[in-house]
Amino acid sequence: MDKHLPSETVQGKTNYQEFLFSKAFNVVPGMDYNQASYELRGRDKGPSPIFYEVILKEGQSWQSLKEGVYPTLIRYLRYKAMDPGSGKGLIVSLFFRDKFYLIEGSEFIRAFCEMERIDRITFRGLVKRWLSEIKL
Repeated sequence: MDKHLPSETVQGKTNYQEFLFSKAFNVVPGMDYNQASYELRGRDKGPSPIFYEVILKEGQSWQSLKEGVYPTLIRYLRYKAMDPGSGKGLIVSLFFRDKFYLIEGSEFIRAFCEMERIDRITFRGLVKRWLSEIKL
């Protein structure tokens, strides 16, 4: 599999952070996180979503996010008995500076695939590899 830098990977996107932010269904000031997540958990549209919090640091590389967040997220989904390949039922709370970006889990995974220029089948292979790795 070819490796690409984010600027090469997502057409017209030179900043992977902005690309991820564009996937958010809601952007909220950081101090309102508890209220916003409480409201999302309390909606009457079926089971409450599971939240996964990610802190995005200033200057953090795509490689760092890719290697540090996604494998752990996949293992978390398995632990929660959710489909680790789809992210359905998950909301990623992406904290950056003084805001947080709420991204559907499936969109967060789709963003990974777009950044890496891989299809869902290739992603499922990564999921299998990440789930087989032992983290102590």
